[in-house]
Amino acid sequence: MNFSFFKTIKLPGSRTDFAVLWVWFIVTVATGFKSLLSPSVDFRGYYAAARVVVSGGNPYDYGQVAPVLLSVTGFMGNNQYFYPLWFAWFFAPISFLPFQIARGIWMIFNLVIWMASLWQLSKIFGWPEQGWRRWFMFLIATWIFAFQTLMFEQIGIVLFGLLTAVIAAVRKENWNWVGIFLALLLIKPNVTLLPVLAIAAWLARRNRWRPLTVMCILVTGLLILTTIATPDWYLPFFHSGFSNSLFHNIDGPKLTTDLRVNTTLLDWLKMLHVGEGLRKIIYSLALITGGSLIAFVVLRGKSIIIVTIVSILVNFAVTPYASQYDFPLLTLVLFWATALYNDSKLVLIGKAAIISFITSVIFWEGLISDGYWIIIGLSGLAIWSWFHVDIQEVPQNLL
Repeated sequence: MNFSFFKTIKLPGSRTDFAVLWVWFIVTVATGFKSLLSPSVDFRGYYAAARVVVSGGNPYDYGQVAPVLLSVTGFMGNNQYFYPLWFAWFFAPISFLPFQIARGIWMIFNLVIWMASLWQLSKIFGWPEQGWRRWFMFLIATWIFAFQTLMFEQIGIVLFGLLTAVIAAVRKENWNWVGIFLALLLIKPNVTLLPVLAIAAWLARRNRWRPLTVMCILVTGLLILTTIATPDWYLPFFHSGFSNSLFHNIDGPKLTTDLRVNTTLLDWLKMLHVGEGLRKIIYSLALITGGSLIAFVVLRGKSIIIVTIVSILVNFAVTPYASQYDFPLLTLVLFWATALYNDSKLVLIGKAAIISFITSVIFWEGLISDGYWIIIGLSGLAIWSWFHVDIQEVPQNLL
């Protein structure tokens, strides 16, 4: 049975396939090119942190990073370094190159990862079928999830690639690689910690200890090696105002400009003028509900797919810090939900309406907190799709 969401849509063959393929490819590459023509946003922070660390400095000390930012790009801005220390070493090889060349390499790397990961995901789900349907879904995903990430030069696409690689490695029972990819996913724990913990717990419940051992050894090893290289890396954590730039916009170590708005439940509610007391109640209920859902799928789930889908949605629903450029991970949710097929016209219309709404958010959103509507829309799409499909007829690669 063909479970494609586009099953009922008929278009001419090869010409349409070729046209939609090229539209997706051109839009993706043009987005990367547009980003390179715009002022650098977050790559400048990675580049400066790498320059500091290779010179023997401490990238967590913004007093050391800010002068490099100023010399390279002409301003300091809000680019304090919060990632694992080894991530700065990842950029060390290109930190010796001129800034724009290094920036171009990072962009090409992201474009390749994005395209390869979309292809890998479609293979994992066995959907969409090759042709215009596949390229059209790639185009939708690029618009919703990759556009902001590429424009901000963020690492969301890399995280998406790693998570897709985890699922593929589990399917092939390549347990060493599962552990390696899970460890690398901890680059940005505010958007990956819950999925990593959920997958780890699911593996443990199934007595798959090898990937967990590899993950722990790799994380510990990286921590030890980077501590040897930078023994005092943790000291800035105890400085007053260390985390200030997570919730405020700053320009250098000493100047705070204004309050920072993120794409989180708390910021979304605040921008909707929901009172602080009610915000806390809603957030607490979201935490309890989300935690219960993750516990349920970990204990009852037979497939890594459901565990991953639920944990991603819960993580973005309740994380205290995330932005719209972190959303590429949610591509898995979009593909999974649309692959669950039901030939009821009502169900198809409902899916089309929800996808249209999600796609429209980038057009009309004002503050970046409005991007939280994408989380709400994807949650609704997942629920709508799941409760309108016969589980007995769903292919195993979707469960």
